[in-house]
Parts: sequence; C-alpha cells; structure tokens
Amino acid sequence: MKIRHKKWLYAAVFLTSALLLAGCEGKEERAVKEAVSAELDQLKSPDKKTIEKYLSVHELFPDTDNGEENMDPDIVKIFSRYFKDFSYTIDNVKLKNKKAGATVTITNLDAHALAEDYTAAALKKRITCDANPSQVEFSLKDSYLLLGETLKKNDYKLVDTTFDLTLRQKEETWHVVYDENLDNQITGGFLSYMADSNLLPPEEVVKIHFGTIKDFDTEQLNIYLSLDSLLDTDDTYSSSIAHAMAEQIRACFDFKILDAKKDERNAQVKVQITSSDFKSIVASYQEQLSGWLQTSQAMAGGAEGRREKERQLLLESIEKNNASTTRDVDITLVNDGTSWKMQMDENVAQAILGGVDSALADVSEDVE
Repeated sequence: MKIRHKKWLYAAVFLTSALLLAGCEGKEERAVKEAVSAELDQLKSPDKKTIEKYLSVHELFPDTDNGEENMDPDIVKIFSRYFKDFSYTIDNVKLKNKKAGATVTITNLDAHALAEDYTAAALKKRITCDANPSQVEFSLKDSYLLLGETLKKNDYKLVDTTFDLTLRQKEETWHVVYDENLDNQITGGFLSYMADSNLLPPEEVVKIHFGTIKDFDTEQLNIYLSLDSLLDTDDTYSSSIAHAMAEQIRACFDFKILDAKKDERNAQVKVQITSSDFKSIVASYQEQLSGWLQTSQAMAGGAEGRREKERQLLLESIEKNNASTTRDVDITLVNDGTSWKMQMDENVAQAILGGVDSALADVSEDVE
C-alpha cells in the first residue's frame, strides 16, 4: 500500500509540475502573439509614423528627384489604400530563453502586379515628360501620386505571404526585432519587386515606348521628335512643316514586336515600324515642282516667287500624302541595374520619322 501511495504521489507531483510549466509556456506564447498583433495591427490603418517606420519613400523611388524631405499627407492616404485589405494570422510560436520566433501569414494585395503596373505607368509618364514643352522633371511627389492613381485605377487579387518574425524579451516585455528584410516582408515583397531591374522585360519596355509615342498628339510628337529643327528656315514656315509632318506620323505610326533576345545586361528587340513615307512625299514634291518650272508663272515670279512656290508645294505634298512605309529595326536595350533602358539610335529615329532626314536633305536647299 505504501509503495502504491508513493507512486500516486510522484505522479501527482509530476502532473502538477507539467501543468505549471505548460501554464508558463502558454502565458509567454500569448505575450508573444500579443506583441506580434500590436505590431501588425498598425498596418490595418497606418498613420504617418507607421509609414515612416516601414516604408522609406526615398528608398522606394530612388531614381526620382529626391529634393523633398517632408512626408506629404497624401502618402498616408495612398498607403492606407495599399493596406486596406491587409489581414494576418499567427501560425506558430517558438520560445527559447528570452528569444521567440513567430511564423506569420499576411494577406494583402498582389504586390508583384502592383509593382509591374506602377513601373509601366512611371515609364510612360517619363516619356510623356520628354514631350512636354516645359520639360518638367519627374519628381518624388509625382512618383507616389502615380502610385496612388495606380492603386485607385486597378483591382488586385489578394495574396498570402508567410514569413518568420524574431522577438526578444526585455524587462518582461516582448518586442519584434527589426532586420533589413522586415519592411519588404510586411509589404508582401513590394520593395523587392520595385527594385527588380528585370520587372519589365525588354520587349515590354519597347512596347511602352512606342505605345506612348503612338498616343501623342501633334504637339507632343513635334517636341519629342524635334521636328522644328529639321529645316533651317524661318520660324513660321518651319512650324508649318513640323506640324504637317507630325500630323502625318500621327496618322500612320504603328509597330509590332517581332522577336526579343537577351542576356544578363544586354537585349535586342526586333520591331516592325510603320510610319509616313517621306521619300514618297519628296518624290511627289519634286514631280510637281518640275512641272511648275516649265510654266510661264515660274519664269515671271523670279527667285522669290520660286522660293515661295517650292515651300507651298512641299507643304501641300506633306499634307496630302497617303503613303506609308514599313521597316524592321533591331533595338538595343541595356540593363543598368535599375531597369532596361532603350537606346534611341539613328536607325530607330529614321524608322519613326519615315526616312524624313534623308528625304528632306534632297529639298533643303530649295526651301531655305
């Protein structure tokens, strides 16, 4: 009986100790989960302090004009929209002395899709800035306002991201330990996607460039292609010719991606480009001029009359043209570690301009 009594006593002591230990462990686990929740709950409705804590706007948009130091209130609204569907679960907690690890799954919008959409929109914005009369720099504020527009314009699916948080206990309180990857993890990888120089492939970069050019109006085409500088004449006539050429390019311009190949730093994209056929325009002009020179009006008008007629015929030939030309062009792109950059060489320019440089060289002396 005494032996049996001792066995029951040992079992009771063991069970009590186990329950006490389990109770302590459960308490610490709850404390860790509460610390994680306190950290992540801030993102459900982020304020200026939270955004500054988790997102360096200057780091997010490193290739902009970073002269602005103070955080604009608009940023809070933008990133509130970014986290509007944010939620999380704490999947597991591990304790070891005064350290803890928590496996967390966050649910948020598709950061990869957002990064792609924003980067494409930013590239288009930069190209459009090059066609702006004031040549305004693409600023830091432009960047985050454009991110806000992208978020507002598109609906993104929700994506789960699982990662581990490290916590340390200090004076009986658990704190999340920050490391260089924490901001990226909490944003669902948004920072790393934005920093990926291959986020937009070379063919997509070319497509955005030419798609933007195709959407330009005549004034934007004139500025972007520097059409005013093609003829060394007085401002009024040069402006009329430039406007007529821009109208022609705008009416005819089209493109098709044929092929693409790349290695780590260099790429080549073959593009079929259609534009107005300026050689055909010049041929029409020269034919009309040759016929006019045989008339009595040409003899009576003198040198000044001939010059005015030549200008009139060239302008009419441009305005009335219906001919287009298509050529295949190999476009070179270089990855500078930030993104793929398109190299606008002479062949690309000539394809967009429809051979205008060489064509106008045949008539430049006539119309000066």
